[in-house]
Amino acid sequence: MCLVVLILLPLRSIALRVVKRLIQLTPSNRKVNVEHMDRFTDDFGGGEAEDNDDGALTENVPALTQKSSKPSDYHALFDGNNDDHFMIGIKFTRRSIRLYSDFYTSDMIVASPLGLTTKIGEADSEKEKDVDYLSSIEVLIVDHADVIAMQNWSLVDEVVQRLNQLPSKQHGTDIMRIRHWYLDEYARFYRQSIILGYYLNPDINALFNHQFINYKGKVKLVCDYKGVLPKVVLQVKQIYQRFDAKSIEEANDARFEYFTQKVFPKIKDSVQGGIMLFASSYFEYVRIRNFLKSQNASFCLLGDYTKQSDISRSRVWFFEGRRKIMLYTERAHFYHRYKIRGIQNLIIYSLPERKEFYPEIVNMLNGSDIMTCTVLFSKFDQLRLERIVGSLASKRMVTSEKGVFVFS
Repeated sequence: MCLVVLILLPLRSIALRVVKRLIQLTPSNRKVNVEHMDRFTDDFGGGEAEDNDDGALTENVPALTQKSSKPSDYHALFDGNNDDHFMIGIKFTRRSIRLYSDFYTSDMIVASPLGLTTKIGEADSEKEKDVDYLSSIEVLIVDHADVIAMQNWSLVDEVVQRLNQLPSKQHGTDIMRIRHWYLDEYARFYRQSIILGYYLNPDINALFNHQFINYKGKVKLVCDYKGVLPKVVLQVKQIYQRFDAKSIEEANDARFEYFTQKVFPKIKDSVQGGIMLFASSYFEYVRIRNFLKSQNASFCLLGDYTKQSDISRSRVWFFEGRRKIMLYTERAHFYHRYKIRGIQNLIIYSLPERKEFYPEIVNMLNGSDIMTCTVLFSKFDQLRLERIVGSLASKRMVTSEKGVFVFS
């Protein structure tokens, strides 16, 4: 088996751009034939239907020609083929670049975490199949890690754990040419691993700290953030309330306890309604939903798996005041960028991972007579907090004796 580069990407449209760029980088003095390029363009090009603000389905068209209120970063990511299940092998020879090559003879594999874990699952369920080609990965690149985190990061962990294991079969390999450290199961210490993303989060840090273990060492780029508060165009008072948590394992329970005991009693008897609860994760969404049900609260849902018909109905009910509380998730906002009307009181149960979402959500208070915004955070939210309020302010907020901070 030859040296193989594995590139993990979240969407087919991104894979299309990456492969085309690799072809463009081929030395110009070589006349290279690209095999199966038409098939590749058909499979990875084109656009899927997307939801627009009024719930209708429209075909993806270039951002410059499509009339949409969605921000430019949304079009940059989603204008194209948004399928997240793919896997393709690429073979480089002197005269050609062969797309759709067999994985055991490929020099490069471009795949989504979902596509590769599906292949691993098929191999585990059927004895005649295997994924021994993952044993020879010498370069791993996880690109657009922040987008993959919005999909399902556990799939990345599963893929990385399957790399550089001893193969189950010989696959025509010349045993005399295999390096001894491969046979001694030290290959993972020689693998070069690169992770690229828009931001850091605990999952990415855990992968970097525990799975990226090259014997030559490793490097992490750490950024100083200025924050995105200036992008909030409304004159709205943003009240940050810090709750105490002894450890990161207890942070979720501490957040929920603070919300149920300190925040919810102030809003449960609200007459005017217009309360939007924003939760970053689906786990938090389910927990709050179940709590609201137990309190017989007047609420509606806009989450990751809410049906389109229910979404349209919920938005109307909330705007008309027939439901007092709207529960909204970051993942739903990531994929759809809905504009929620009728918000009077915004409660950010957990800060968004993507910093640009914060001003987008707070600016939805536009048109409200009484604009209030409450944000819950703990010292374990510093990675998210610094991207929103700035690195210097976040350090002060997590260490200060004060527990309440106000921005306007």
